[in-house]
Amino acid sequence: MIKKIFVTTFNYSLFEKYAYKLIDSFIKTDQQLPLYCYVEDDVELYPKNKNIFYLNLYKEQPSCFKFVERNKQRSQINSKVSYLLDSVRFSYKVFAQSDARKYSQQFFYIDSDIEFLKKIPIDWFNECLPQDTLISIYDRIGYYTEAGFVGFSNLPLNNKKQKLLDIFFNQYTSYYIYDLIYSLPAFTDCHALDATRSRFMFLKNYTDDHSNYKEKILGNWSKKPNLNVMDHDEFINKYIKHRKGNK
Repeated sequence: MIKKIFVTTFNYSLFEKYAYKLIDSFIKTDQQLPLYCYVEDDVELYPKNKNIFYLNLYKEQPSCFKFVERNKQRSQINSKVSYLLDSVRFSYKVFAQSDARKYSQQFFYIDSDIEFLKKIPIDWFNECLPQDTLISIYDRIGYYTEAGFVGFSNLPLNNKKQKLLDIFFNQYTSYYIYDLIYSLPAFTDCHALDATRSRFMFLKNYTDDHSNYKEKILGNWSKKPNLNVMDHDEFINKYIKHRKGNK
């Protein structure tokens, strides 16, 4: 198992719109961590590189395909009201993140509308996601989490010596496998992630299954709230630019 990787997800339509900038900047800045790209179509469509790996998301995670097929019409209707109700649009990254557990000890999810600005040193990742921490995240108190960058770790164990991340993703993916996403205030991955985090934060002191849960909050939202929290965080903004779509 590799120690650290980047993870992202897109399809060829998004690749042509903006994800090609992620791939180009990854190569240009000579990033040290390999990049695992989960796509919904033919992996042969994408440019080859020794440090970039393409995987078909539907093949690796059949539950993702089932969720999309089951809810695509519902999602199309909901999206006309608000993008926050487009459950299908935000489901792919959850399944990509879940699958990435089998490839590395720690992985760093990045949205496909991100561009690399310079090479990230290994020490940065160690500071971003300490070994005893399950998740590093840009929490936005009173709002929903910025999930354009999230660090996950396979290393922490609960009191039963079970991988905490497996239990975390059992809960996280259940919002999609059982359509529980529609019970939340909005239907994005951010809301499913926040619901899962809240459950762990509450139960960590009461059950062995959730014990030893620890997260690291990135950014300075508590001191200087700004919705573009990544762009205003000096820890990350010298290395990464979050374009928020094709902006």
